[in-house]
Amino acid sequence: MRRPDTPKYINGWLYSDAPQLSVHITSFEDATLVSVSRLHSFIDALGRKALFDVWELVLEGREDEVPPLHGFDEDPLTNLETSLVEPYILTGRQLRGLSTISFAVRYIFELLSWRKEEARMVCLPSRYLKDMRKTALEELSGQELGDAKSFVSEGVIICAWWTRVAIHHLPQTSNRTVCIMNAVGLRALLSKDLLPPNRAYISNALHGVYVLIPVSDVLTEPLSAVGSKIRQSTVEQGTRDQVEAFAVLTQKVCPVVGDSTTQMIVFSNHTKAGMFRVDFSAAAVKQGLPVEKRASALGQPSYINIDGYFNSEAFSGGNSFPIVERDAVGNYWPSGSMRASLWPLIEKFLVAVE
Repeated sequence: MRRPDTPKYINGWLYSDAPQLSVHITSFEDATLVSVSRLHSFIDALGRKALFDVWELVLEGREDEVPPLHGFDEDPLTNLETSLVEPYILTGRQLRGLSTISFAVRYIFELLSWRKEEARMVCLPSRYLKDMRKTALEELSGQELGDAKSFVSEGVIICAWWTRVAIHHLPQTSNRTVCIMNAVGLRALLSKDLLPPNRAYISNALHGVYVLIPVSDVLTEPLSAVGSKIRQSTVEQGTRDQVEAFAVLTQKVCPVVGDSTTQMIVFSNHTKAGMFRVDFSAAAVKQGLPVEKRASALGQPSYINIDGYFNSEAFSGGNSFPIVERDAVGNYWPSGSMRASLWPLIEKFLVAVE
């Protein structure tokens, strides 16, 4: 997927001329692999979308439509936290003192006990997802939850379902807390002032939305209940005031919310990045598979894989799950890294519910 000399650790970038962003293309007789390697500190998923949008324009000879780059010589988010008008909604659930120490000890213990992690890609069939969402909406239809709480998207259902899959090895009576964190893009929210849509911003503009749920609820309650809580947290924490309040908090400390038993599950839904809609047809010199034998159009991806490197001696990438968007036939592709010993259990779980 990448050049053999692509750095795997931070020193590989610090002490070499390796670029933060690189492209590696491998051509076969019937397919082409286009791999983009980048540091997440340099570019996020929607920044990658801006990059590919411009790439398409240049391939099609439309250089005059390329928007100006925003933020290369200044940080447009510097003033994000200057107009604080309300406290962060989860300030009361932030770990402090002994709880922080206890959480850190548990984290280090798990890091040392299960050092081997493994990344996998899972196909979530369109039919299965549609059935799950239909059931969830039927369960919520008779409840007085209001529109904001009862609207459950495919992305919300995937988060609820995959959280259950990721922790199903825990006892159903467990009193541990699950902290589900969703990465939410800020470009639309900040489009009126800090990040105008007529300029390309490729750096990171993300906000973390958290929901705290007991393990027992995730494993025993209907997916609709978990999904509605995820949706509710997005509505409550996704406002401009809450984004600014969180920005103020992170200037002082990297917050951990929940309690000392918290199990973190991190999601990043790439649907808005539109990777399956990338159109490189202008670069195609000939067609490989005939149209009737392929689901994707000429020049569009038939498969997308996301992988990453973590320094497992200092930090675990476990329980972090990018969700690749819907492909040409409607399937979603959750991926991520977990303890290697858990994947056989997850495979059995998936086979059982198929």
